[in-house]
Amino acid sequence: MEIHKRDEEQEPASNGKLFIIRQILNVIFMIGALAGAVLYWTQPEPTTGILIIMTAMFFKMAECVLRFRK
Repeated sequence: MEIHKRDEEQEPASNGKLFIIRQILNVIFMIGALAGAVLYWTQPEPTTGILIIMTAMFFKMAECVLRFRK
């Protein structure tokens, strides 16, 4: 346990802010993906659903960049 405590002490203070931003981006992605899937399956023309899902994927990619940047 002591090793884990030392690891936490060495993390930069900005990690908390970065974590919150990543969580917000994840929520936007999940809502967008769900909305896009619903529109894809319920609309006669699935183009709108596809575009919404692709836009949601942009937010997921941004979250991944922040995660790997750490």
